[in-house]
Amino acid sequence: MMVGTLLVTYALYYLGRVNISLVLPALALDLGVSRAEVGALGTIFFWVYGIFHFVSGEIGSHVSPFRLVSIGLLASAIVNLVFAFQSSLIIMLVLWGLNGVAQSGGWSPMFRILAERLDRAHIKRVSTVMPFSYVIGTALTWVLIGTVAAGENWRIAFWLPGLMLLAVFAFWRKAGIDAPKTKSDGIRLSVIISEARGIAFVMLAAALGGFVFNGTIIWLPAYILDTNLFSENLVGAVAALTQVIAIAGLFLARYFVARSNQVFVTAAIMFSAAALAFLLLTMTKGGLAILVVAFALLALNGAFGLTVSSMPLLLARAGRASSTTGAVNMMSTFFGGMAGFSIGGLAEISGWGGVFGLWSVLLLLAAGLIWRHRHEEDGHDAAS
Repeated sequence: MMVGTLLVTYALYYLGRVNISLVLPALALDLGVSRAEVGALGTIFFWVYGIFHFVSGEIGSHVSPFRLVSIGLLASAIVNLVFAFQSSLIIMLVLWGLNGVAQSGGWSPMFRILAERLDRAHIKRVSTVMPFSYVIGTALTWVLIGTVAAGENWRIAFWLPGLMLLAVFAFWRKAGIDAPKTKSDGIRLSVIISEARGIAFVMLAAALGGFVFNGTIIWLPAYILDTNLFSENLVGAVAALTQVIAIAGLFLARYFVARSNQVFVTAAIMFSAAALAFLLLTMTKGGLAILVVAFALLALNGAFGLTVSSMPLLLARAGRASSTTGAVNMMSTFFGGMAGFSIGGLAEISGWGGVFGLWSVLLLLAAGLIWRHRHEEDGHDAAS
């Protein structure tokens, strides 16, 4: 029940986050600005959200995770409701940056609850479940917003999620799930630096994986349009289908971890498989390219889910699960935000072959980092 409540709550967080992606064109038209200008909303969210992932993660190691999640839900609900009535891009940018702060209060504190409420022998199995939350949340939000906020009704895409997040806030408060009360020694820079050194390889792998992961979410629809793999009116359906593929990838990763009891090895192999698939895309066209894209997304999502959920929990010191998770996810989100403008520029200069070649190299580097440190997981298992 506890794990299910955390999963559902975090999935519903996404109502107030990815709701903006489907209405950006309508928003630009209504405000009379370019799509590039309105796209700054996504950039500012990713960067603020990434930085505050680290801040919220550190705070979550010292104060009640229950309170942090509550504040995040309530603040995101208020921001979405206020956003729905704005007509100035500047004010919207400020509000969506504040939403990045609010949204950062969910993931890392929840992982502290898992780390301190579960037996360590169960953490590995449970950690492979949590990535389902953000995939389900994205798919649910896109279906809802795509249904009710078509055309000029973009404001519904914010006030409706705002009201729904208030209901989620009430649900979370009633559940009352929190980590056991402990005495904090306060925030110490020496501890943060020492911890960062120990998990630096995962932070770098998360940055590399996050750049590619976010790049696929932002730019694969454009690749589909440019190469005429599907007709233009089917691109939205194809984008939704990517979330189904993501779920399949998470199931596959969970299956391999259950069979081998090896998170690091599984992630390294799946990152490598995704890299080879993207490399193959540089030489593939037509119907075969569709299958290769599907396989690449399958492997990428499975590996990325393990990197940002299972690995932080496995490597975290006692009482530091929130901080470790926040640091790893800060890297994945911040560098993921860079994919928005950099991949677009690379596609114009060198074409999609250059993009897929870059993604392949980055994923191979991530796989190599994880593979090199794979024995650190054995130390955790022995301690458990």
